[in-house]
Amino acid sequence: MTTEALLNALSVETTAIGTFSALLGEEQQALVSGTLDALPELTERKTRAVVELSALGRERDAHLQALGFTPDEAGATAAAATDARIATAWNALLAAAAQAKRANDTNGLLINTRLTYTQQALNVLYGPGNNAPLYGPDGRTTPRSSGGSVTA
Repeated sequence: MTTEALLNALSVETTAIGTFSALLGEEQQALVSGTLDALPELTERKTRAVVELSALGRERDAHLQALGFTPDEAGATAAAATDARIATAWNALLAAAAQAKRANDTNGLLINTRLTYTQQALNVLYGPGNNAPLYGPDGRTTPRSSGGSVTA
């Protein structure tokens, strides 16, 4: 394997990270706008992208190893120190990965906020004590009593 093969692998991986970031952007829009029905399809696409990124990472590591470097971040950094083109490609990959991580962290916060809001809404609907729901399946309030019959 050659330096050119490593450069190509880094370029392909950086592009794939960009595609993953775009999916995270779509997810963020869905979370912000409340179009949550889009999330299952987005999750499926993100899962496929993660599988692809894993394969590309393994390919990069194989190229590093074939060039005599360790198959990890330290190896990529060492390879970058030997060739300015590798350094440029590696830095582009790191920048793309950092952007994807920020987008993923933001989406995690948005999801957590939605979950908190949903839990608070459920607490309101179930009322104090979380015993019986305040609202029935038909959307009407259910009468609450202390257990004794009013007519008896």
